[in-house]
Amino acid sequence: MFSDPEHMRWYPEPFSREASQAWLDRQLERYRDPGFGLLIVEDRQTGAFLGTVGPTIQLVDEVEHVEIGWHTKPGRKGDGIAPEAAVAATAWAFENLDIDHVISLVRPENTGSNRVAQKLGMHVDTETDRVGLRHYVYRIDRVSWETRAAGTAS
Repeated sequence: MFSDPEHMRWYPEPFSREASQAWLDRQLERYRDPGFGLLIVEDRQTGAFLGTVGPTIQLVDEVEHVEIGWHTKPGRKGDGIAPEAAVAATAWAFENLDIDHVISLVRPENTGSNRVAQKLGMHVDTETDRVGLRHYVYRIDRVSWETRAAGTAS
């Protein structure tokens, strides 16, 4: 997935085999410290790999934040996979981590991921430069998340 040029169009370049392995190694290390990271998303009926989603630690302008990130397998974008999985990941983060907000880093021109962040109830809090590319820093506070969740539960 990370070597696919279409999937990686919002990144500086597709990953080589070595870069993909380094990315995977970083994810595995995150399960040890801080104890969480991106998870595999599977099709409920077939078990097929659909992508990854979950909380990670991201340094934004020298401040650590919990980010909810998502990647959907090429050919499955637009199927509602990222929003559904990101809602579950956000709920998990607020239920299990001592945090007052989560963020998502999204390139302004990545309309699909902008929509996912907005479906989570996030708003653009600020902008930042990451690897020479402009990113929106979407944010939702715990209070807003809980208010939103309470409204959907009734």
